[in-house]
Amino acid sequence: MSGSSKQPPIYVFAIGALGWVVLIWLSVAQWREGVPTSLAWNVGFFLALSILVGLQPVRLPGGGGAITTVGFAVDYACLLIFGPAAAAWIGVISFLVLLRRSPWIRQFFNQGQLALSFAGAGVAYQALGGQYVAWHRPVPFTKIGLALLAAMAVYIAISSLLIAAAMALHQRRSVLGLWGVSFRWVAPRSMALAPFGLLMAMVYQTEGLGLLAVALFLVPLVGARFVFKGAMEMLDVHRQTVWALSNALEAFDPWTRNHSELVTRYALSIGRELGLSESRLEALEWAGRLHDIGKCRQDWEPIIRKPGRPSDQEWEVIRQHPIEGSRLTEKMEFLPHTAGMVANMVKSHHERVDGSGYPSGETGDRLSLEVKILGVADAFEAMTARRAYHRQRPPEDAIAELRRCAGTQFDPQVVETLAALWERGEIQIDEPAGYPILVTGARSTNQ
Repeated sequence: MSGSSKQPPIYVFAIGALGWVVLIWLSVAQWREGVPTSLAWNVGFFLALSILVGLQPVRLPGGGGAITTVGFAVDYACLLIFGPAAAAWIGVISFLVLLRRSPWIRQFFNQGQLALSFAGAGVAYQALGGQYVAWHRPVPFTKIGLALLAAMAVYIAISSLLIAAAMALHQRRSVLGLWGVSFRWVAPRSMALAPFGLLMAMVYQTEGLGLLAVALFLVPLVGARFVFKGAMEMLDVHRQTVWALSNALEAFDPWTRNHSELVTRYALSIGRELGLSESRLEALEWAGRLHDIGKCRQDWEPIIRKPGRPSDQEWEVIRQHPIEGSRLTEKMEFLPHTAGMVANMVKSHHERVDGSGYPSGETGDRLSLEVKILGVADAFEAMTARRAYHRQRPPEDAIAELRRCAGTQFDPQVVETLAALWERGEIQIDEPAGYPILVTGARSTNQ
């Protein structure tokens, strides 16, 4: 979702409107069944608790503005205690406070997706025998484990899917791919917070404890928030380390400034057009940033600063950089999906489909699609940028050269995909602004 968009997508309006319709319907149905007047203070207490835990959001790594909180524990407790209607109202009002500086359409969407998530979770919970503490105290939570799991899973799935769809429409990316990334991030963290919510509901229904005992859960929730923040900061440190490595490499050679970032940009555009999953795109992003890391050798400096073309002896040194880069990359255990996958892309990005590339001379049938994409993106950037040994080419000339070498050096499908993106104006030769992976999910928002 874009806060600056003058005409937000119909989908965003639809989710917001549908969520409010469902919320009103749930509220009317609950009112008809009767609402104990004593619940007002209790609902107000949990509303204050929801706002308090949301005041310290954790920014997810990547720089895309996605944030999350430990508020799922309170959401889950509210569902088990008050049911979906009151729980949704607590969440909606807390969003009004916490997101008061966000564009109204973003607030409207987040309120709608929250109401729909609570509604779906409530249906699953009751269908499997779940009961709400406010009306059926004490609830035998130890006997309804399946209902508890279903409510948690449905809430997380609906919320992360609705947010992923909004992001995918805005970014023109795969809904299921983005949802997979969101679910991978959010599910384990929400499941870790769910026991806090369950314990809060159990304490609430225990005679003699009351709201003061529930308030004590602020302490472990604040602790969980700091642990989560530390984990996110460590992931961001890893990402920034890789970015710094690629920038440090390019500092040796003024001719290749921003080369890795531009190659990454082009590769991700091609990969999305060819339908790569978000997990494969994530690995491709890391490989794009690291593909030339093998050039970080002392004997490289005179080669890359030399005007004119390298000698035959210097070319032998140059041809070793994919192997050196692969060795370095496979030791980076923080890389996604195993470092080996990224290391293989780094090692093979100078291979050719006819087997005449280096370092291993592998043919196209043994090269992954990501390697073929990286090779085309690398060549396109090299041709359209100034180098010590050649002039900058116009993009049209570079694409003509790629087409001339398609089937021998480059994969024809990848070349034509790049050409189509250029013709549609979706590939631009300018200074990169950065293209981070954006991850969001349940009780996460974009500010």
